Amino acid sequence: MKLKTKSNAIAVVALCALVYFVSYFARKDFAAVMAVMLRDGVLDKQLSGFIGMGLFICYGIGQLVSGYLGDKIKPTVLLLSGLFTTALCNLLMPLVPSMALMIPVWAINGFAHAMLWPPIVRMLSDNLSGEKFLAANLVVTSSAHISTIILYLFVPLCVKFFDWQGVFFAASILSLAVFIIFIISMLFITLGKDEPRVKNTDSKPARRGGFMALFLKAGIVPIFFSIIMMGFLRDGIESWLPTLYGEAFGTTAEEAILVSAIIPVISIVSTVSILPIHKRKLFNNEAGGAVILFVLAAVLCVPIAILINFEQSAFKLVCLILAALVCGCMHAINFFFISCLPARFAKFGRAATASGFANSCTYVGAAISMYGIGAIADGIGWSASACSWIIIAMLGAVFSLLAYGRYSKFINE
Repeated sequence: MKLKTKSNAIAVVALCALVYFVSYFARKDFAAVMAVMLRDGVLDKQLSGFIGMGLFICYGIGQLVSGYLGDKIKPTVLLLSGLFTTALCNLLMPLVPSMALMIPVWAINGFAHAMLWPPIVRMLSDNLSGEKFLAANLVVTSSAHISTIILYLFVPLCVKFFDWQGVFFAASILSLAVFIIFIISMLFITLGKDEPRVKNTDSKPARRGGFMALFLKAGIVPIFFSIIMMGFLRDGIESWLPTLYGEAFGTTAEEAILVSAIIPVISIVSTVSILPIHKRKLFNNEAGGAVILFVLAAVLCVPIAILINFEQSAFKLVCLILAALVCGCMHAINFFFISCLPARFAKFGRAATASGFANSCTYVGAAISMYGIGAIADGIGWSASACSWIIIAMLGAVFSLLAYGRYSKFINE
């Protein structure tokens, strides 16, 4: 899809931001309201873990499918399909006759959300390049953090008046509204003639072996493992923090959800700050920047593992801020690997494919963490869960370091 005017390009960026806004609202709503559902006895930790794991597994698988299709068919087809499906899934969540049926419904929701990000990357990379692409990516990514803030503020209020079911109904209505807005808006956006996507005819590995040969040449296979570690920490901490905060420090579920809004606030700051930092020599290599951020996250997790054993108010505030900073580091790494890295493959016509693979790895880690963190907390305690974060962060640093040399050569070429 090629846009004829600058104003149309701005409109598409705004639409992509709106879609990504509703994507986070309609995907993170279960994690946000999970503490209330656990408190009310609607779910237990094991079933909650399976529901969240189902979403992340199908999201990861869907990213591979959507990433491949995103370079083959019109991105708007995938995007609209995903929006409509997530509206339906959120509508069904409060209506299923058995809580166990939430697992397949939420798994389908995960696959639906996988249809959103690769088409967004395709739409942006087709019409923007260089700094403009990264700036647009930053706008879209920031909309997700704003959505999460609003979600965490909205959930306690919604639960007070409509119980937990109201959260899913609201997400369904919002998704359907954006679905309609997107269709109407695209009718008024003037499109130019589609141009063939640029392929790199000089790349022999890409010509001989397709995208896998290209990825091997770029040396990003270890980066995929780094992304798994990032997904484990980012989504695992964000999903379980309200429950951790409530159980470890004896606070109400509503208070735990409300204070968790600090995470997306810090995530916005980290994401906005990372773009100018990305221009600097070491951080211009996404793998090198990730090494530093993973090590920083590991250091921040050490006091969490210690202080989580104490119930003093000062300690719970420190743990909350430290956990938010760890998530901020992970969101910065996410921007490197999910936003900046795919742009390296745009000239090969593989931006959506690279984005799909990278995002798929994110949610492999998220799926493991959704069940693993809860299982460790149930079996050993929350302090042990925090210790696992240290190990995961250091593994992320090791994998990023392994990728650094070959990836440096690839981006320099």
